[in-house]
Amino acid sequence: MPRRLSPHSSLALVAAAALALTACAPAAEAPNSASTTPSSVKIADTPVGAKTSWIVDVLGADEDTTAAEWEPHLDAAFTAEVSAAEVADLLNTQIRPAAPFIVTAYRGDERSAVTTIKGTIGEAFDMTVALNDDDKIVAFLLGPASEP
Repeated sequence: MPRRLSPHSSLALVAAAALALTACAPAAEAPNSASTTPSSVKIADTPVGAKTSWIVDVLGADEDTTAAEWEPHLDAAFTAEVSAAEVADLLNTQIRPAAPFIVTAYRGDERSAVTTIKGTIGEAFDMTVALNDDDKIVAFLLGPASEP
């Protein structure tokens, strides 16, 4: 099971995504049609599964995400470290350009989960989401995919 993360670890969203994913995802890389296309896996029907599905939908949407879209989903302890505007900006500039995405692995419980996601460019990455009892995001981390 994924470990529980403190609200202060939400700061790692900016660092993990900006450092790890930009190093792994060259923008000019074209999809390799000869490679095997990963298939999508089911996301659990749990509170964190529903939030994870929402995030995957946001990442793959045609339009950029906004701070207003994220504010109702983020806990105050999270936004004390990373604002909704910073989340939206980071996702729009560093993650969403690799859309569309396929979920290749999901593991979690009711309140926290790690989802492995593969885009059309770059390497797969892990997205960790943890919720409080009000279903607000207290941790949202992006980093290189762990070994299965």
